[in-house]
Amino acid sequence: MTHQALLGINWTLSSFHGWGILGVNLALALLRAGRLPVPLAETSLSLGEDDWRRIAPALEAGEEIRKLITPGQRFQLGFPVLQPVGNAMRWDEAILGTPDLGVTFFENTHLDKDACLRGQSLGKLITGSKWADAILTDLGFSNTALRYQGIDPSLYFPSPSRQKEKTGRFVVFSGGKLEFRKGQDVALEGFKRFHAKHPDSLLLTAWQNPWPGSAANIARGRYAASAPEAGDGVPLDVEGWVAAHGLPKSAHQEIGFVAHGLLPDLMRRADVALMTSRAESGTNLVAMEALALGLPTILSANTGHLDLIETIPCLPLRRQMSVTPLSAEDGVLGWGESDPDEIAELLGQAYDRRDAMSELGKRATEAMQDWTWEKRMDQMIGALELA
Repeated sequence: MTHQALLGINWTLSSFHGWGILGVNLALALLRAGRLPVPLAETSLSLGEDDWRRIAPALEAGEEIRKLITPGQRFQLGFPVLQPVGNAMRWDEAILGTPDLGVTFFENTHLDKDACLRGQSLGKLITGSKWADAILTDLGFSNTALRYQGIDPSLYFPSPSRQKEKTGRFVVFSGGKLEFRKGQDVALEGFKRFHAKHPDSLLLTAWQNPWPGSAANIARGRYAASAPEAGDGVPLDVEGWVAAHGLPKSAHQEIGFVAHGLLPDLMRRADVALMTSRAESGTNLVAMEALALGLPTILSANTGHLDLIETIPCLPLRRQMSVTPLSAEDGVLGWGESDPDEIAELLGQAYDRRDAMSELGKRATEAMQDWTWEKRMDQMIGALELA
């Protein structure tokens, strides 16, 4: 296969976090298109037999290329490399492509001249939401293309049994790694107010964070008294943090790290999903998956969530407060903080109007059929304008 058909992917392909899942689905789409993706970082995968077979050529190619790379030294490849571009338009420049392309999920909207020059140097830069794309366009970027993430309809679909435990509990699911940006302090405060009136409710969370250092900033939150402690055998003691904020232990269950393919059955135990991010540069993969499962989904009406709210039946949290920046370098343009009282109100509606919520969920599932990984990754590949 010629260099023209190769595309390096310079982040970890994984079944356990958003970037990794994006990488896996992009790699599978490239293979379907007759191209060979080259994973340039070690992988962390839990896949079905068919996907293992399909992705094997890419894994072999990545292993061969990584043997040529000397840690600590820059390495120039003779084919395009897709770089993961974060805040300040930064990525690890140890491995360079010909040319470098990028996918960006940035939340800090402070982008100085050097950041803009870095971002504009990329041959193409994929953004994940209208909010993120507009910020870059307003700064003079002309190399961006908005392309969304997707869902796997073979995993994320409504189940007639809904996998619900026979406990009579009203289950609220909330996912996303614990940190200030994801707004778990707001979700917890809103659920506490709801639980005070509905003690039969249970908060089911997937809040564990594989990068525990990033969880410390949750203490910045208006409703957070502290950051979580280290866990026993896991990065964070999520259960202890929730209990320390006043929710009875009997009203909370944390599911921890779960492979992507196993998560749907756990989420199907829920009656409603709750996502209260202060900012999303993309469209929030967990929120998309909840919608595809047919869960009535409560979404903070800000940043990347707005793209879902515009097109997918859901329950938006419209009362958004602005977020105060910590400094001039702390860019929070477009960020929003949800109102716990509105959270409690919408949870109350979901509790009282279960037939109507079921219909809302069905319509969300239908709408999400336009958001499959296969369709969305084909669109992303087209936007990269590969030779």
